[in-house]
Amino acid sequence: MNFKKLKILLLFILFLFPLNFVSADEIEDISSKNVILYNLNDDSVLYEKDSNDVTLIASMTKIMTSIVALENIKDLDETVVLNDSIFNSLSSDLSMAGFKRNEKVTYRDLIYGALLPSGADATHSLAIFISGSEESYVKLMNEKAKELGLENTHFTNTIGIETSDNMHYSTVKDIAILLKYCLKNDSFKEIFMTDKYVTSDGLITLKSTKSKIANKYNMDLSFIKGLKTGYTKKAGLCLASISSYNDVNYLLVTAGASTENDNKINHFLDAKRIYTYYFDNYSYKKILKKGKVIKKIKTKYDEEIVLKASENVIKYLKNDVKENDLKYVYEGKTVLDKNIKKGDKIGKYVIKYKDKKLYEEDVLSPKTVKFKLKYKYKIIILIIITTIIFIKLFTKFLKKIK
Repeated sequence: MNFKKLKILLLFILFLFPLNFVSADEIEDISSKNVILYNLNDDSVLYEKDSNDVTLIASMTKIMTSIVALENIKDLDETVVLNDSIFNSLSSDLSMAGFKRNEKVTYRDLIYGALLPSGADATHSLAIFISGSEESYVKLMNEKAKELGLENTHFTNTIGIETSDNMHYSTVKDIAILLKYCLKNDSFKEIFMTDKYVTSDGLITLKSTKSKIANKYNMDLSFIKGLKTGYTKKAGLCLASISSYNDVNYLLVTAGASTENDNKINHFLDAKRIYTYYFDNYSYKKILKKGKVIKKIKTKYDEEIVLKASENVIKYLKNDVKENDLKYVYEGKTVLDKNIKKGDKIGKYVIKYKDKKLYEEDVLSPKTVKFKLKYKYKIIILIIITTIIFIKLFTKFLKKIK
């Protein structure tokens, strides 16, 4: 086959099967199967990877367990006694906070125990003391999921273990929605962002998974401000976390990170890659200044009206985006007539970056348009009046000289 024919064949193949170029925002080497990253400042999704896929969530379940407890407990410092029956129903291979049989603890202790070391003893105790049984408590969890619109979420236990009927599941997007809701609760937020807590009786020091991982693997995890991990063999490594950099607040949920070669920190490595990418490459930029002239348009009566931006517009953009890369477009009336009143919508102002609409603002008339003679008609009328006056005066003059 000659070169010309080969070239034609290659072009034909490319036409049928266009290349999918990877964008810069598709961050490399992400082990997690499911990812979603939010910019909490404006509640926008920055990055996602199969975020709506139903998946196992392991101990991220305890986010829901904890918020349901917080919303059903009147006094977090009320004490309860952990009797034998609580521990008898727990499997020995579950993660425990370290509470003892017949220990007297507060509800606050139990919620810290659920979120920091991910203790099944804590979550099961909360279920028993609040609802009388885990089954009843799980109903509250599912009711809360429905209330929050978590359409792809269902719970069968307070811990996050898989069940034979495969009815314990969620998505990283649903977990992100849940966590955003939970962070509005001051008590939850405080606990979620705590690295170490000493129980009310002073007997147990509860440490977060963040502290344990940082110490064990000598990792700098200071960029993570709060988190809840999860892990089972089937679910893989899961992580729900929040971070902050340059006054931008982020929320990241990942699930299904690999534990290949006994690597138990891939979820943290993913978080570091994703957060760092946005820390280093994105920031807020002012793309429109209040009062900037958008457009100068005419009325039908030769009057010029200046349209101005009504507000400052600041958007989260890649650092290398320049003002020249943006398109500022006014779409609307270019001539106004006497039917236009102050405040009437006359068009819209759009700012675009490539094919993405960054901002849209309705443009309102800054004044009521009143009928006025155009300048050229004023001149014509003035000429006519002057001519009439001249004729009258000239006629009068002629009469006198007769």
